[in-house]
Amino acid sequence: MAQQDIDTDIASAYREIYRAKFQDDVQTGVKKPFLVPLYLITYWVIPIIYLTIPHKNRPWIYRARWLVLAFAVAFNLHIILHVSSHNFASAYGAGLVGAWGIVWNFALLVWTNPQWEAKRVEIRRKKRPQDAQSTQDNGSKGPSSPFSSQNGYAVQTTKNSKAEGDSGSTTGLELNGHKPNDNGSAHNRKEGGNNTVNSKTALDHTELSEELRKLLFETVPSLRKYQNDDEILAELKKLGEEQEFEYYWQEYPADASLWTRLYWVFDIANSFRMTGKQLASFSLPLSEFISSLGKEEKTINMLFQGWNWAIPCLPPYDLPPTINGYQLPLNAVVPHRSKQGYTRCLSRKSFFLTRLFRDIVPGYLLVDFCAVHMTADPYFVLGPEHHHVAGVPLPPHLASLSPVALSAQRAFFSFLGVISALQLFFAFGSLALAFLPPIPQILRLRSHPWHLPSFSGSFVEVLDRGLPGFWGSWWHQTFRFGFAAPSRWLERRGYVRSGSPAHRLIVFVLAFVQSGFLHASGSYSTVPRHSRWWHPLLFFALAGIGSSLQTWLARQVFGGLIRRLPRWVRRLGNLVFVLGWMGLTGWALVDDLARCGLWLFEPVPVSVFRWLGYGPTQDRRVWRYERDFWPKWYSGKHWWDSGLGV
Repeated sequence: MAQQDIDTDIASAYREIYRAKFQDDVQTGVKKPFLVPLYLITYWVIPIIYLTIPHKNRPWIYRARWLVLAFAVAFNLHIILHVSSHNFASAYGAGLVGAWGIVWNFALLVWTNPQWEAKRVEIRRKKRPQDAQSTQDNGSKGPSSPFSSQNGYAVQTTKNSKAEGDSGSTTGLELNGHKPNDNGSAHNRKEGGNNTVNSKTALDHTELSEELRKLLFETVPSLRKYQNDDEILAELKKLGEEQEFEYYWQEYPADASLWTRLYWVFDIANSFRMTGKQLASFSLPLSEFISSLGKEEKTINMLFQGWNWAIPCLPPYDLPPTINGYQLPLNAVVPHRSKQGYTRCLSRKSFFLTRLFRDIVPGYLLVDFCAVHMTADPYFVLGPEHHHVAGVPLPPHLASLSPVALSAQRAFFSFLGVISALQLFFAFGSLALAFLPPIPQILRLRSHPWHLPSFSGSFVEVLDRGLPGFWGSWWHQTFRFGFAAPSRWLERRGYVRSGSPAHRLIVFVLAFVQSGFLHASGSYSTVPRHSRWWHPLLFFALAGIGSSLQTWLARQVFGGLIRRLPRWVRRLGNLVFVLGWMGLTGWALVDDLARCGLWLFEPVPVSVFRWLGYGPTQDRRVWRYERDFWPKWYSGKHWWDSGLGV
């Protein structure tokens, strides 16, 4: 970029203009600052308190969910319409928070029934044969309670948990009474993990298949010194007798303490992808739980948890198999890479190195480059109307480009900026959860990398499936469970037949409409008033149409021809379709992101490229986080109007 092309620093000028406008909007009452904790209560407070109250046997409390939902919808609409921020990313995020609050409350209160359907993998002290016999003897004296007491804590005993505790079956080789995700929920993952033991093998406990031997040697290294199957099974039985804890599917703990119920609900309310990040168990006395952390690895590996609602594109989150009385550690729940390309790490070292060098370092440099390069183009400051509305012409190095080349370049950098920023945000957040003191010390094994899968899938999904693979597998699936909940509700109620054309159409429509609603809300809550919030709705509607169109063409119109083509030709065709469709429709989203002033946000604290001399000469500041970046305290007329403005 020529030096004379970048002397004008329009980005800094409009940052000051927009911040002054926001302060004026706050003073006149047009906008309110994005206050914490006030504007998070319908996400972290109200629905959690409601779901903490048992209502399976209290119909009037269950019906009261409509009042909770009405309040949540009204409050979140207020956020979308009236809340913004001096921070350009937070201004867009205010609308996202409000819209997602509506979607997520509908998912938890209407489209699903967490107290009936949801289960998570929990840990409990393993039942001994003598304990089971004692329970049977006591049960013969009178009616047995549906709850058994363990260490002073009530633990629900279900038909499934009984099967889990029964390790003395005739085969001596079985799973814990569950098939992967066999939990009776309509939200089960449709693709099970490979952590099952072959039924033919299970019938003969004196001979292990090669697949099972490989699994045992990988997950229990101490077994590698044994060659005979009988010796392996004997050692497993010995390990099982020494094993103190076991996994089981924990349903909603209706009869447990308030703290246990609150912890269970807080877990599910914060697990967007249902990966189950909650790892510490409070069904045991704290002293015993802490003492178990110092034991050898076979006990430590027993302390992870997951949900039966985990979205299907992720690696499976299931109970590990039990073999001859010994429950394997969770690294036996394979594969650790889903067919869509999402991966998880099994050690903190590999997790740290992967996130740092694969995600954070390249993401940081790309985001920094985009922030410097893009803000030299008035399009990314004011939107496509920069010349007609504000009278800001293009710099010479851009004015010389053809309209097609200029549009393609802007779309490319917009996409690169979004994907790099999201990658950096998710990677830094997961590293902070796993390593940044005092978070790991507070959360303990809850912050283990096993529950922090990768941000996005494999790009091969785009090559193999086109637009459906782009949106359904490769792009981040953070909101997938909430987006899919209404279509699953219709399927469960019998309104649509699973797998039918009508069902696929409804899935596309509902998912893309909700995604458009989120981004339209973000557009509306930004400081500039010339944003066009209906354009994101148009973009995602067209994305749904494009996905449906490509699926129909590939299956119904050209299916026979496509199947005869070489794979590289099919992949090239999918890539061309994706690039062509995004090129024709991407303007609706890209233009609106530019109008919103989103690219004026400073994404990194230290600018490497400005330090190297790149960018406007009038703004070569290497340190980018000034006072207007940080949260501010706002004092309102009432105590609830006061808080930290982010």
